[in-house]
Amino acid sequence: MTTPASESIEQGFAQDKKDYWAMREELLAKYAGKWVAVHRGQVVAVGDDPVSIMERALAGDGYAYTNKVGEEDRIIIRQRRCSFRYDESYAPIALPRITATFHNFARTKNKTVMDAIPDTGADVSCLPVDECQEIDLLLFPYYSGVSHAFGGGDQHVTFYAARVEIDGNMYNAIVEPVAERERLVGRDILNQTKVTFDGPGRVTTFE
Repeated sequence: MTTPASESIEQGFAQDKKDYWAMREELLAKYAGKWVAVHRGQVVAVGDDPVSIMERALAGDGYAYTNKVGEEDRIIIRQRRCSFRYDESYAPIALPRITATFHNFARTKNKTVMDAIPDTGADVSCLPVDECQEIDLLLFPYYSGVSHAFGGGDQHVTFYAARVEIDGNMYNAIVEPVAERERLVGRDILNQTKVTFDGPGRVTTFE
């Protein structure tokens, strides 16, 4: 269910996207190969990856349109599955699960889950749609592109800025709302820290 606030943000995000494409030739001359965030007709952040510029990109109204200049049609977010031997109740192959708290970007609402899967094959993190709505995550649109789900099938989706807390540490994250019930902690988070998967010891360690 949409609210007046979310409708206004969706409209603003759509306008930011139009502005990006209207500026695209200028952006290509200056920022080819870079991730650029556009908000209210201005470039508000530039960087080598979308997570590193999130703070600057969303410092204003909490949303911005972000894309990789010159490679817009080549960016596909993939959700690949890598299973590890930790949760013995998971069939047919056991896998690790961790406790994580998903926050909206402003950290006004959150949800703690104890069954998140740290997935080195997932480009970004995932959370069920209803749980995204529960924590007002959809108020922070950040990137729109193509998602290639595990098992095949491309679809155009909007990805949202978020924060994910693991063992007391807070990480910027990019979350894809999904219909499935699984929660994934992807490389948007895993690449920000040292993670050790100890299969024989059945322990996942974040450092």
